[in-house]
Amino acid sequence: MATPFAPSAARVLRGARGAIAGGSDSTRGGARMRFGVVRSAIVVGRARSSRSSRSSLLVTRAGSKYSLVAAGANLPHPDKVDKGGEDAWFAKIGPDGGGAMYLADGVGGVNEQGVDPGLYARVLTYEAAKAFDAAKKNPLFSPDPVKIMREAQENTKLPGASTCVLVSCDGTKIRAANLGDSGFRVIRGGRVVRASDPQEHYFNCPYQLAYEPLSEDTDLASDALTYEIDVVPGDLVVLGSDGLFDNVFDEEIAEVATAAAFSVAGAGALSAARASAEALARTARNHAEDPLFESPYALDAAKEKASAGGAKRSGPLGMLNAFAAGAASAVTGKKLGGKMDDITVVVGAVVATDAAKEDIAAAGKLTAKLQETADKVRKRAAGEEAKTLRSVNLRNEMDAALKEKVAEKEAKVKAEKAAPPEFPKAVIDKMDAATVRKLLEERGLPTSGKIDRLRERLGAVKRK
Repeated sequence: MATPFAPSAARVLRGARGAIAGGSDSTRGGARMRFGVVRSAIVVGRARSSRSSRSSLLVTRAGSKYSLVAAGANLPHPDKVDKGGEDAWFAKIGPDGGGAMYLADGVGGVNEQGVDPGLYARVLTYEAAKAFDAAKKNPLFSPDPVKIMREAQENTKLPGASTCVLVSCDGTKIRAANLGDSGFRVIRGGRVVRASDPQEHYFNCPYQLAYEPLSEDTDLASDALTYEIDVVPGDLVVLGSDGLFDNVFDEEIAEVATAAAFSVAGAGALSAARASAEALARTARNHAEDPLFESPYALDAAKEKASAGGAKRSGPLGMLNAFAAGAASAVTGKKLGGKMDDITVVVGAVVATDAAKEDIAAAGKLTAKLQETADKVRKRAAGEEAKTLRSVNLRNEMDAALKEKVAEKEAKVKAEKAAPPEFPKAVIDKMDAATVRKLLEERGLPTSGKIDRLRERLGAVKRK
């Protein structure tokens, strides 16, 4: 019997080098090929009896032919361990298969305003999953990742901002939307065959979602890049925050994820997904801590004529690494050093729904646990949400009052301009200088100057 993630002839080929598949979108930021390990294809799913297959087929017709059995791993920045970091992830799957994965990276810049971007990111993934579940109830359901992301953005009524990537499995395809510098990779046969593209306004400033009534200049879900990709059982779909992609090249992502899946051969797709996610997170952290590693982030920083590590180096460990990287760069002439950050990885193993009921059931139990935690977070966020809505309402009231005052002033000016003069020009022209000066003085207007200028001044007085 074929064992999930462990074909009998497959072996992990460490050290092999070769070209990477997938075209231009299989590398990040033009980073050069470094590992290029080619591995045997992964076989996912369990053989079932013909009776079970017939029963499963009935479910498949109402569900999805393939499914994403997903698990995740998170390693917070060392300075943010107490609050669990500022990334968030969520994965959901039902008994009819399919499945969806969500990841958000809270933008740390709002920390200075006393805002926890991690809360925004967690609620954003919760609302995305909620919107997806609601959409699935429609018998004409067709996954629209941008619509799901838009609903999540509209319903995350909190201060903060976050990148967002979501992927769902429908039939034999995955549909994805990505906004910002988080992203995803599709691994097949040990190689990256498809990759999302990062979105940045400029270096170190990714596209990010926020609650529009609080942040009028926020990016919108409609700005997200969308993807529709054919998948096959055995593919690994890797979602990651920039903590992964800034520290690990695509070739090594494929190598590490595939090797980790093989390392738990026979344990099932969920174990393979979990092992891959944990291995990738550890690899990213190891590189982040290594001041001599020539990371994707260091190369990108060099391209932007920035110092190694740049603005994202913070905290005692970050400062130490920046110093060590600077010293090493001076010796080697290369831009070196990883980037310390929150690191979050979610891996979905693509399985044939009708052949992987046990894997889907196991993933369903994980979904239930994640949902329980997410429900608690969403409940805790209600207080902050109420404050946000009060702030929005107060701002709207102030804006309305200001607009009313401006409108009143403009109306007054308009009315004054439209009012007829108190004294017709013909009458003023017949007045002597003493009369003109007296009338100006009575109205509190200057009386010095030539008579022609005084007559002009008096002519500008409007009738009340």
